[in-house]
Amino acid sequence: MLLFYPQFTRTFHDLPGHTSLLIHAWNGCNMRCFGCHNYDELIAGKPVNPLTPHNVAERLKSADQLMDAVLFSGGEFLINPLEDIEQFLRAVRDVFRGVIVLLTNGSYPRKLERLLADGLADGVHIDMKLPYHCLDPAEDSAIYQAVIGTVPSVRFRDDMLQSIELVIRHNSPYSRIRTVQYPILSPEFFEHIREYVVSLNARHHSSVPYDLNPYHQPLP
Repeated sequence: MLLFYPQFTRTFHDLPGHTSLLIHAWNGCNMRCFGCHNYDELIAGKPVNPLTPHNVAERLKSADQLMDAVLFSGGEFLINPLEDIEQFLRAVRDVFRGVIVLLTNGSYPRKLERLLADGLADGVHIDMKLPYHCLDPAEDSAIYQAVIGTVPSVRFRDDMLQSIELVIRHNSPYSRIRTVQYPILSPEFFEHIREYVVSLNARHHSSVPYDLNPYHQPLP
């Protein structure tokens, strides 16, 4: 069952030009990324007084006049069953007239494709944490382990690449490809990612932005 963190965050910078509400699902994550700000409370910790999908929809009903976008994050929001996600997003559509954006690590491309095709999300912010297209899960396992906290299978790696291409092909004005400038990586890693995003935009005649965001050390 979908559960949500009870504290929502108002943000002006995640979706430029919009006043957005950032809402975290409380259902875990399939990665443990370097310097994750949410791990202790939203991933490792057991939910305390979580909100249900109905609770969130009711809050969004009252926020409809104040916010023009809502962003659903995690953990990993798409780790939840597709049927639960679809039912929830339909309920959000019924009460909230603004933009719906999903934040994801890209590991669930088939769920993402379905949600976009059905119009249940207007855009996707996808984290491309490494130049996956350049890194072999076996030969580069130490790099994967250091950054995303796990060594993916080839299928897992390919799923993330498929999601990135899907988002770029969809070409929503509300979508972005994002990378954290992890201090343990050299600048060449980020240049490989940027070039890859540029090449996919060119291939699909798209214009999805690429953001290289600064790394912020988690508070102790």
